[in-house]
Amino acid sequence: HGAPMLAILAARRFVDLVYFYPGEWNEQIIRAVKTIPEVIVLPNLRRIEEMDCVLFGIGLGNAMFPMQTISGAKRLVIDGDGLKRIKGRFELAKGAILTPHEGEFGLLFGISGTKENVKKMAKKYGCVILKKDPRGDIITDGKQIFVNRTHNQGMTKGGTGDVLSGLVAALACKNEPLVATIAGAHFCGTTGNVLKKEFGFNFSASDLANGLGRTIKQIWK
Repeated sequence: HGAPMLAILAARRFVDLVYFYPGEWNEQIIRAVKTIPEVIVLPNLRRIEEMDCVLFGIGLGNAMFPMQTISGAKRLVIDGDGLKRIKGRFELAKGAILTPHEGEFGLLFGISGTKENVKKMAKKYGCVILKKDPRGDIITDGKQIFVNRTHNQGMTKGGTGDVLSGLVAALACKNEPLVATIAGAHFCGTTGNVLKKEFGFNFSASDLANGLGRTIKQIWK
């Protein structure tokens, strides 16, 4: 599954170390992930409490993963299949960053992802929610609400959400969850717009991940 690899590619320039632990030990996935030289593959999660942030759920599929393992994380970003796993276990969402698209938001909370509903769910469960939306990402901690419109149609391709969650997790290592989420959405969108100028809509999620470092350098000039 390419999702973890895209998240790692997004995160690797912005953190000191990147670790990967598979939902199930699959040699094909391990070999693929090890082609990224910066990643350290872990045999277990005994050191999870030492990690600044954990990204959980992307590419997890139907793996038999013990959910109690992630309860020890200092900071947690939950995306993809991880969002399905916390349904009915919302204590795991407290303090976390959730990054659903409209369909995932509906499955998780049973309501549509309007601004009001996203804010209400963030407040109810004590988390930050980034609801991905081509009309404008809705970002809220239940108190403040922001809309990110810095993106384009080329970013609807598969894998771009994994890049976003990887970057948000990297930024959340040293920043407050809401700040990391807003910045991650803006940086990803700006990178997508830079790629659009060069390639039109003909760019991939890998291009997005690999362009983040250059774009963020330009932003901070």
